[in-house]
Amino acid sequence: MLRKRPGNLISLLVLLVGMVAIGITQAAPASGQDDADAKIEQAMSAAPPSIGSDATIYDLEVDDAGAFIVLREGSNGWSCFPDAPGTPSVDPMCLDQTWMDWLAAFVAQKEPDTKVPGLAYMLQGGSDASNTDPFATEPAEGDEWVSSPPHVMLLMPGELDQSVFSTDHAAGGPFIMWAGTPYEHIMMPASDEMAME
Repeated sequence: MLRKRPGNLISLLVLLVGMVAIGITQAAPASGQDDADAKIEQAMSAAPPSIGSDATIYDLEVDDAGAFIVLREGSNGWSCFPDAPGTPSVDPMCLDQTWMDWLAAFVAQKEPDTKVPGLAYMLQGGSDASNTDPFATEPAEGDEWVSSPPHVMLLMPGELDQSVFSTDHAAGGPFIMWAGTPYEHIMMPASDEMAME
């Protein structure tokens, strides 16, 4: 996910990599207003109202130029996205600028250059195909989706200390997602609901 409009190279990579990784699709010729309103409401549900109500809301669809479609302009520096349709759960997310920069690197399969901590909200929970492979599109044979309860995600500059945070997503506390990769981050459950498998 990019700040306002991705560059041509990033746009191409979003189409090639991001469509699988986070469910980006090409926009339909005519998207109804009701559909856009539902996506906006869903995207806003990822964060507390004080953040979601004034965030820029993007669609996971891109236009002909490869730019994320803006469903609603915001004013507080946060960016929210609706559910990624390629996952088994409803998983909207709201990201600060550090996370938006991280996501641009992720969809380009480049190493992020995180210089300041970043926060992201997924208060509806989420699903990932793997807790170890950032680019897995489905669980490995015999594994299940990593289902996370409502949570906040934290990006930190530098490598995360695995002696401080677990890498076990089923342990019930904060854990490192994609530990040891350039895309590692801390997942902090915001609910006692433990839907992780």
